[in-house]
Formats: sequence, C-alpha cells, structure tokens
Amino acid sequence: MPVSHPGNRRRRRTSTEPSLALHYQLAACCDSGEVVAMAMADDDGVPLAMAGELGACRDVAGKMIAVAPRIRDVECTILGAGARWDVSMKKVPTPGGDVVVCAVGGSAEARQRQIQRTSASAQRIFAGR
Repeated sequence: MPVSHPGNRRRRRTSTEPSLALHYQLAACCDSGEVVAMAMADDDGVPLAMAGELGACRDVAGKMIAVAPRIRDVECTILGAGARWDVSMKKVPTPGGDVVVCAVGGSAEARQRQIQRTSASAQRIFAGR
C-alpha cells in the first residue's frame, strides 16, 4: 500500500510491496533529472522494475537479459530503434540475491550516483525494511 511522506524530501512515496517500492525508487532517480531512465533486473536478467523514458527502458531491458548473468560492473552504449543510450550497469548483492541496476543517460558520474542510491534502497527493500 503506497504511503505519502509530504514532509520528507527524500522519501515522497513508499510502499510495503517490493515491486512498487523498487519502481518508486527508480522513478525518484529519474525525477532528479540526472538520468533518463533506470531499470533493475534479477541475476538472470528478468526485469523487476523500470522508470523513466519508455524507449530507453525497453532497449536496456532487452540487453540486460543477455548480459546480466555475466557482468559485475559495466559502462556501455546501447543502440536501439533510432536511439543511442549511454548506460551504466552494476550487479548489487541484496538479501534476496544479486540484482542488476542500470542507469541510462546523463553523465557517467550521474549514472554511478543514481546506481549507488538505488543499490542502498534495494538492499533495504529486499531485507523487508
């Protein structure tokens, strides 16, 4: 069930349902304006949550399935239908198993910052806190 926290700048929306909480986290990263899209997948590349530019999410999600089992950390460019996306991907250990977090667009520094932010949240979400 979604909960609003109007007085707290960092956590505007929360949920006790993990997939919705992950979506809110990724959306907050995109809302910051530093990245165009964020995606998260399990260790097999199956998407868990996405937010931001739909075309970027589709292009990145398609590639995550192929590379997720083999990566630890990568910076790459993904070519999609008429688009070129700079992407950072990182495998993150969580209590529920490894997940791959991807940030699309923006600078490499901004992508790494949003991946770090999402990694900390994913660890809390998968720990059930």
